[in-house]
Amino acid sequence: MFRYQTGGIGLSSVIKLLLLLFLLQLGSALSPSLHGWQGLLNYLPLHTAMEVGAIVISALVFAVGWSVYQKEGSGNLMLLACCFLGVALLDFMHTLSYAGMPDWVTASGPEKAIDFWLAARALAALALFSVAFLPDRLLTKRQSRWWMLISVLVVVGLINWIVLWHQNWLPRTFLEGRGLTPFKKNAEYLLFTAYAVMPVRLFRKTRDPKVYDGVCLFGASATMAMSEVFFTLYADVADIYNLLGHIYKVIAYGMIYRSVFINSVELPYQRLYQVNRALRASEAKFQAIINESPIAYLLYDDQQRISFLNPAFINTFGFTMADLPNWSDWWLKAFPDPEYRQACLSHWRRHLQRVGQNKLSLAPMELDVCGKDGRKHTILINIAFLGDAFASQQVILLQDITERVETMQLIWRQSYLDPLTELPNRNQFLDKLAQAMNQARKLDQRLALLFIDLDRFKDVNDALGHVSGDILLREAGKRLREAVGDSQPSPARLGGDEFTVIIGDLENHPGVDAIAQAILQSLARPFDLGDETVYLSASIGIAFYPDDADKSAELLKKADQAMFEAKKQGRDRYSFFTPEMQRIAQNRMRLLNELHGALAKQQFMVYYQPIVEFPSGKICKAEALLRWRHPDLGMISPAEFIPLAEETGMIVDIGEWVFNTAAQQVKLWRQQYHPQFQVSINKSPVQFRNERYDREHWPRQLRQFDLPGQSIVIEITEGLLLEAGSLINEQLLTFRNAGMQVALDDFGTGYSSLAYLKKFDIDYLKIDQAFVRHLSAESSDMALCEAIIVMAHKLGIKVVAEGIETAEQFDLLINAGCDFGQGYLFSRPVPADEFDALLSQLDTL
Repeated sequence: MFRYQTGGIGLSSVIKLLLLLFLLQLGSALSPSLHGWQGLLNYLPLHTAMEVGAIVISALVFAVGWSVYQKEGSGNLMLLACCFLGVALLDFMHTLSYAGMPDWVTASGPEKAIDFWLAARALAALALFSVAFLPDRLLTKRQSRWWMLISVLVVVGLINWIVLWHQNWLPRTFLEGRGLTPFKKNAEYLLFTAYAVMPVRLFRKTRDPKVYDGVCLFGASATMAMSEVFFTLYADVADIYNLLGHIYKVIAYGMIYRSVFINSVELPYQRLYQVNRALRASEAKFQAIINESPIAYLLYDDQQRISFLNPAFINTFGFTMADLPNWSDWWLKAFPDPEYRQACLSHWRRHLQRVGQNKLSLAPMELDVCGKDGRKHTILINIAFLGDAFASQQVILLQDITERVETMQLIWRQSYLDPLTELPNRNQFLDKLAQAMNQARKLDQRLALLFIDLDRFKDVNDALGHVSGDILLREAGKRLREAVGDSQPSPARLGGDEFTVIIGDLENHPGVDAIAQAILQSLARPFDLGDETVYLSASIGIAFYPDDADKSAELLKKADQAMFEAKKQGRDRYSFFTPEMQRIAQNRMRLLNELHGALAKQQFMVYYQPIVEFPSGKICKAEALLRWRHPDLGMISPAEFIPLAEETGMIVDIGEWVFNTAAQQVKLWRQQYHPQFQVSINKSPVQFRNERYDREHWPRQLRQFDLPGQSIVIEITEGLLLEAGSLINEQLLTFRNAGMQVALDDFGTGYSSLAYLKKFDIDYLKIDQAFVRHLSAESSDMALCEAIIVMAHKLGIKVVAEGIETAEQFDLLINAGCDFGQGYLFSRPVPADEFDALLSQLDTL
C-alpha cells in the first residue's frame, strides 16, 4: 500500500530519548527545590516563544502531509496533517489568549487560554489516534482531502466561536484566587490516558511499511503523555512544571514533524540515489548475492546436466557437483524411499507443466528430502522462469525451511496444547467444540459438554506447593484420557484445575452418565505426590447441544453453571444444566449490576429491631439491620444481596454508611429517651480483612458525633474468630480500648469454641433463633439455652436470645436467667420513625 519503510531515528534511540525524558520528569517531580518554583519571572515571552515554535512545527506537519498526498494518497497521513493545521490554529489562539497578552476579541486570561489549550491537545490526540488505531486507507478521490481540511477548519471555527463569544457554555477551568478546577485537572488526566494508550499501538506498527515514520510517532505520543503529566503537577501557570510541559510538547511536535518529513521527503530522495547506485552495480553484485544467499540454487541444462550449485546448496545438503552430475541423481539421492520419490516426481512434473503453461513461477512445493549425511530437511522447491532461455537452462530454487517448520510446530504446540498436561488448551478446545457443534448441526445430532473442576485443589497448592500441584494436574490429565477413551475427543485443560470433555453423537443420557461416573471414579483414586498421598474429588457440570445452547460460548457457560451446582450439592458428583440455573445466574448478575449504584441512589435503608431487657421488659437496645428497597424489584432480601456485597467488596462502603446512619440515630435516641441506649451493628468479616481499613476510623467517628464507645455494640460471627490474625485482633482491641462492646452473633450454630471466649473480650453472646424457635420446657433446645446462659454468666458475658415469637419462649428464657431478647414477639425490624413511635407508645425508658 505504501512504498517506504520506517527510517530516520532508530527505535533504540527513541527509547533512550524517552527514558531520558522520563528520568528528567521523575527527577523534577521528586525534587523538593523545584516544588518551590511557584512562578517564573518574564514567563510570558518564554511561553510565547515556545508556542510559536510549536505552531510553526504544526504548520510544517500540515504542509508536508498536504504535499505528500500527490504521490502517496494516504488517508491517515492526510487526517494527521489536517488535524495539525487545526492544532496550529488553536495553539495560536491559546498564545494570544494567555494572561498578559493584548486582548483579542475578548479579554485575555487564564480560562480563555486553557480552553484553547485543551481543545488543541484533544485535536492532537485525535490526530495521533487516527494513525495509531484507524486502518490504513487510500484517498482514491482527490476531493476527500478537501473535505478533511474543511471539516477540521469548521471544528476549529466552532471552538473559536464558543470560546470567544459563548464561554459560559463551557465548564469552568480556572477560578480566580482558587486556581484550576477539577474539570481542568480531570481533562488533563483524560488526555494523559489517551496519549499513554497510543504508544502501545504505535510500537506494534513501528516495523510496518508506512509513508510516515512509526518510530518517531511512537516517541511523540509517549512524550505527549509525559507532557500531560507536567500539566497535572503545576500549581501556578508560570511555574517550572508548566515550562517543562511546554518543552516536552515542543519535543513531541518535533518528532511528529520528523516522522512525516523523513519518510515523505527525505527518504524518497535517499532511496532514489541508492537505486541508481544499485543499478550500476547490479551485474557485479549478482554473483555475490547468489553465493551469499541462504537459498540453495541449482542450474541444469536441457540435457539434465547440472552446471552450477551455489554454496548454500552445498552447505545445506552436503552434495557437490561430483555427487550430482545430473538432475536425476538429485532425485535418487535426496529421496531414498522409492514410493515417496515417485509421488514427489509426479507432483513435480505437474508443477512444471503448469509453470510452462502460465509462463510464470507458481507457489513452491513443500517436500521432505535427505541430505548427504542422511539428515532430513523440509524444503520449498520451485523453478525460476527464464524467458527465452527457459528451454535450455533451468534454475531450481530450494529453500531449507526445516527450522521454520520445527518452529511452527513448536508454536502450534504452545498455542494449542497445554504445556503441563499436553492436553488441548483453551484455544484448541474452542476450535474442537465449534467443529463438533457444526458436525452435530449438519447430521442433526446432539452432543454433551462436560465441565470438570477438581475439588479443593487450591488446598493442595497452598499446603504442598505449586510443584506438587503441577504433578497432580499432570496425573489428572492422564486419568481423564483413560476415562474418556479413544472414542471421544481428547479432554482439554482450560486453565488452573478446570478441564472439559466433548461427547458427540449422543443417543441418550445414560452414555454421558457412564463417562461422567468413570471420570469421578478415576479422579477419586489417591494421587501419589512423592512423600504425600492426596485424596481429591471432582465436580462435573453437563450441558447439551442443542438442548441447552446452540452457541459454543453459551454452552460452555451453562456447563460451568451446572458444575457450580454440583459443588453446591456437596462435590464429587455431576449435575445437568437446568433452566433454573440460568435464571439464578441471571438474577445474580442483575442484582450485582443494580448493587453497584444502590448506595449512591439512596436505595438502602436501616431498620431497627428492639432488644428488650429481661425481666423489666424495657427496650434498652436495638439492632441495626440493612434493607434494600429497589424501585423496580421492591424489597430485596438481605440473604440475597449481602453475600454479593461481601463477594465484590462493596460491603465495605455499605458498612460505613450503615455505621454513620446508626450512630447518628443512636445519638438522637440517647438524647430523647435514655442516655445509655445502644445500637448493635453487624460488621462483616470482609470489612475486617480490608487492609486499607483504618481501625481507628469508627472510634474517631464516634468522637466526632460526640458519642461514647458504649453507644455502639459491634456484632461479629464465630467464623471471623476462626481466622483471627493480627489484623483482626488489633481491630477488636481498638474497639475495646474505645469502649465499644462486642457481641458474638448466632452463637452455637458455627464452630463454637470456649477458647475463643477466653481469648477475646466478648460482651454479649447471641443465642441463635434456631435454638429458640422450637423452645419448650423439656426440649433439648432448652437444655442448650440454659447451658449457654450459665456458661456465659460464669465468664462475665451477658446473653441475648434471638427469634422470640411466643410468650412461652419469653417466660422460659426469663426463668433460665437470660439477660436480653429480641424477636417478633416484641417487634419486627422497623424504620427509625416507627421505632420512635414504638418507644413513645411503650414509654419503657
